[in-house]
Amino acid sequence: MKERNESLDCLKGIAILLVMFGHVQVHNHMTDPYLYDVIKSIQMPLFFLVSGYLAGKGTKIQSVEQFSVRMKKRAVAYLLPFFSWLVVQHLTYVPRALKTVLFQLDYGLWFLMTLFLFTLLAYVAQLLQNLWGRGKEMVFWVIWFLGCGGILAAYLAGVMFLSPSILVIYLPYYTVAYFVGMHEESVEKHAPVRLQRWTAWIGGIVFLMMVVKLDLVTVTGIVMLGVQTIASFLGCFWLIRIVLDWKDCRAKQKLAQLGLYTLEIYVLHYQFAKVLNPDGMVYTFWSAEGLLYASAAFVVMSAITAVLIYIIDHAGILRLFLFGKYKK
Repeated sequence: MKERNESLDCLKGIAILLVMFGHVQVHNHMTDPYLYDVIKSIQMPLFFLVSGYLAGKGTKIQSVEQFSVRMKKRAVAYLLPFFSWLVVQHLTYVPRALKTVLFQLDYGLWFLMTLFLFTLLAYVAQLLQNLWGRGKEMVFWVIWFLGCGGILAAYLAGVMFLSPSILVIYLPYYTVAYFVGMHEESVEKHAPVRLQRWTAWIGGIVFLMMVVKLDLVTVTGIVMLGVQTIASFLGCFWLIRIVLDWKDCRAKQKLAQLGLYTLEIYVLHYQFAKVLNPDGMVYTFWSAEGLLYASAAFVVMSAITAVLIYIIDHAGILRLFLFGKYKK
């Protein structure tokens, strides 16, 4: 269990590094058609895969009281920083910003709200499985897929509230990982490690070919969304298998430690992605100047983020509101 947890934290550490470097590219208008496609295909799908796996493997809701306690904790962890940062960033026009973010989640910290909604659906399905279904797993999946169907229907109907267009993109990752978390022993039995390795490396090669040949960033329709989803699954599975096979070492431990601070890094870092470029100069990424600037911007952004995390982490009430975590 210790090794497995370290691997999960390592995956989160890698994912947040991808997010950080991706934001250096995006905020400085220096994205490229290859590296950024890799980053975009893996970064957030990997977070939802880890979250879904942990939810599927964790203790399930058994009563209304337990449901209430768990949801309160999730609201503090996800919704409190989601709305707190909205206020901090838009002090002079909070009502307008609030209205905007509820209909366009990516205006704010969309990952937190999306994860909260997925968690809410999972907990409701777990509760009904216990109350109505006498613990039968089929009841959970019926409720879950009814909820997924509702989200899809809202997306197709053009509903904007809580951005179902974002939810439908990441539901597959959470769903598959939840199933694996629930049935890990069965998955390992029918898909032994050797088979997983071969599949992961073949999938990784296919993923890289898709990166070169296709646009894995822009969603132009349901077909392209399906192609991009397949690419993300292949890339993420490849990376997951690499990390699981990665023997314990100092580098893996450091990445695992970084993975413990993904939420703090997520809510802070992007605000400093262009601190070295106040005039908005445009660099060509694949050039000596572009690579040097991107590296410097990443280092400075990381340093400022680390300092602010340390300060907020020791500020009690700020830690609660901005990170959704009670004081240690």
